[in-house]
Amino acid sequence: MESSIAIGICGAVIVSLVCFDVFQSIILPRATSRRLRIAPLLIGKILWPSYRAIVGSLPTSWRTSWYRAFAPLAFVTLIGVWLSLLISGFAFIILTVGDCVKPPITRLSDAIYFAGTSVLTLGFGDLIATDWPARATVLIAAMLGLVFMALGVSLLFSMQTYLQQREQIVNTLMSRAGSPASGVVLLLRYRELNIVPSLSNTFVHWEIWVASILESHCAYPLLAHFRSGIAENSWLASVGATLDAATLLLTTIDKEWVGEADLFYWMAANTLKSISTHLALVPIDEETITYSEYLQALEFLKDATYKIKDSQSSFEYFKARRSGYMRYLLALSRYLELPRHVWLPEFKDYSSALQANKSLAQLVPDRQ
Repeated sequence: MESSIAIGICGAVIVSLVCFDVFQSIILPRATSRRLRIAPLLIGKILWPSYRAIVGSLPTSWRTSWYRAFAPLAFVTLIGVWLSLLISGFAFIILTVGDCVKPPITRLSDAIYFAGTSVLTLGFGDLIATDWPARATVLIAAMLGLVFMALGVSLLFSMQTYLQQREQIVNTLMSRAGSPASGVVLLLRYRELNIVPSLSNTFVHWEIWVASILESHCAYPLLAHFRSGIAENSWLASVGATLDAATLLLTTIDKEWVGEADLFYWMAANTLKSISTHLALVPIDEETITYSEYLQALEFLKDATYKIKDSQSSFEYFKARRSGYMRYLLALSRYLELPRHVWLPEFKDYSSALQANKSLAQLVPDRQ
């Protein structure tokens, strides 16, 4: 008798954990605690590390397509684990009240079958609850099964909506910042097209975009694993490129200072920090550009008629500002195996392009 009660309590605990995790993962529209949670443990501690280790052993040319498959596979696996645990929990409870079922249930396999038909609301009728303990269990199982299916569909559509909103900006940035994205190329393109003043409104638009990423990627961490259609691009690379452009405007370029660039900088840097913290990542302090690379970029900006401040003093200010987001961007890039932005693409002909006064549009890499 005592063992039967213990099995029933175990089943109730499993059902409660699943309901709690589904509630935290789908219903609450914000970042929530990761304690006593199934989804963060399954995706962040079990599936992703194992999948990453396996894909890392594959040839380099195969890795992108396999990394792209992780998020959909993880979503299906999560739904399957939730459903399996829910059925298992009710199976333990039904096993406890098996005498209230006709014919009586004494085996775990029969209890799992009855729980499965109840949660999935199949109702074959070959097993019938005859007393209130079993009837209450079956009714609760059916109710939670319907709610679970509805919430699962809701989660899928919510994630798709957030993903489409994120990728719209990523795709439009390709014509502005190249692929892979570069903040320097972005500024060159805006000067070439004579639309630098429009950067003010554009930074407002990008600020709203990163605010959406902050909300969605902390509420649904699996979104961070969904990849862009272009292998060289990623939402992380786009955020990094726009941050580089904002930082150059704030620290290096004279008389082109844009107030909205500063607002965007703090929102985007906080977004990267918050997502990194939510994923429990350790920031990486690492030099990503040298002074000579910085000067190389300034030569392109000067050629585009930007007015540049003193390079030595501005470089120190630039490095300080850039470190505010690069330490988190590097951590996210390495953990998620996502491509990040570049400082300057590896052009074959820097000097000849400048000497010939060719269109700066040629500096944007071919995206075909």
